[in-house]
Amino acid sequence: MHMNLHHLSIFFAVAETGSLTASARKLHISQPALSRELKMFEERLGVSLFERHSRGMRLTQAGEVLNQYAQRLFELERAAEGAMREIAGGQRGRLAIGASNTIGTYVLPRILAAFRRARPGVQVTLFVGNTQQVSQGVDDLRFMLGFIEGPLHFEGLRAAVFQEDEIVPVASPDHPVLGKRRLTIGDLRGQPLLVRESGSGTREVIWARLRRWSLEQNPTMEFGNTEALKRAAVHGGGIAWLPRICMLSELREGLLRELPLRDLRIVRPLTVLSRDGAPVQPVAEAFLKLLRQGN
Repeated sequence: MHMNLHHLSIFFAVAETGSLTASARKLHISQPALSRELKMFEERLGVSLFERHSRGMRLTQAGEVLNQYAQRLFELERAAEGAMREIAGGQRGRLAIGASNTIGTYVLPRILAAFRRARPGVQVTLFVGNTQQVSQGVDDLRFMLGFIEGPLHFEGLRAAVFQEDEIVPVASPDHPVLGKRRLTIGDLRGQPLLVRESGSGTREVIWARLRRWSLEQNPTMEFGNTEALKRAAVHGGGIAWLPRICMLSELREGLLRELPLRDLRIVRPLTVLSRDGAPVQPVAEAFLKLLRQGN
């Protein structure tokens, strides 16, 4: 026996109102049509659900039992509708984000904290890796959004700029090159350079600039993340190109100094990736709105 939910909704309306007339008005159908549907439902179940009285409709024992199930079912229906509204409004769901090192460490934490306060029903996961890993994750649908610093090399993804960042050459205050009265690019040749690993978007942007001045031939030391590279520069390990947003306190406190070489500064866009042609989910759209407001 298959229970028709339309018939069950008619039964539930009559059980709540105790009146065929009121139920027909509530369900926007005629009273004769409602009576026929209710009788058909009783015949299909093989039981009487109501006793008809001059004062209205009274539940039978079978009706009382069915009404308990109907109440739970329609409460679940209302809860389901509410959950869908919350998801559609970005209040519930899951937000999976991938971000390259600098953005994931120095830009997104503040935005994510504000997002969690505003939308506690959303489960958020953040993966931090290099540009290659993040782009691949968006392409594989593991991340709804990806945030990268380097060029995009994946077809099928769309990229939008959300902020700009400046990469500047820095060294510890006691580095020999900072002792020169007039520093030139030629003074950097042969100096040890601290760089990110292959696959890093920051490295790719910087490497193109170093090639222009034949500095990519310098001795290099590679690092898997920006923070380790920065600490090596602070301790005098060599010259490093670092995003300004990751070393505001070190520059302010004098732990690092910018090299006065404007030609070696790089302004780059920070971009957000999503699948081309795929609709942006409400939770992702809510996060992007907060990101735009925060910048």
